[in-house]
Amino acid sequence: MAETNIVYQENKKSGIVYAYEDRPYWDPEKKQSRSKRKLLGKVDPETGDIVPTRKRKTKETTVQVKEEPVYSIDAAPIIGKVLIFLRLFMCETLAKRVVGMVLVAVGMPESQVAELVGLCGKSVSKLKKGLEDGELDGMFHVSGGGRKRKLNDFEGEIIEEINSNNYHCHQQIADMIHEKYGIKVSLPVISRLLKKTVSGG
Repeated sequence: MAETNIVYQENKKSGIVYAYEDRPYWDPEKKQSRSKRKLLGKVDPETGDIVPTRKRKTKETTVQVKEEPVYSIDAAPIIGKVLIFLRLFMCETLAKRVVGMVLVAVGMPESQVAELVGLCGKSVSKLKKGLEDGELDGMFHVSGGGRKRKLNDFEGEIIEEINSNNYHCHQQIADMIHEKYGIKVSLPVISRLLKKTVSGG
């Protein structure tokens, strides 16, 4: 193994003495001994110690930051109309959830989804996790809450009203219940009521 030497060289313009590591090696092509030099640092004129020179700053790598998409259209009125339409076919909670899932799926920020749809941040995060995990079935299930209990007080009267009058669609029945009893019900609840009228309770 070739011996490593330290070589000193003075810069004539600045007067600074630099120390280099000199490593000799054999060049088979030129068939002669050559050397590789590596800068160790400057020589302190007072102490004679080698002071390492600062490394040159490497070129900073550009980090691309993924920007959140910007939605220029005022989505609030559109989302509001979509929710009103969906409530003709499902309860309000499920309508919000469905619209929320669509907005999350297209990459809208969670905070914006919560604001537009009227869901809390935790609910939107849960929707996002469900979409990522592929667990969609549970998202379409909504418990009846307190609405069913309110309806139970008048269920017999409502079924009698349905049987004795000609209602052409679920929405007409929902409107009648709201008008007569002041209770808002979803169309799935009306479907369950109609099954009771057919089965006789």
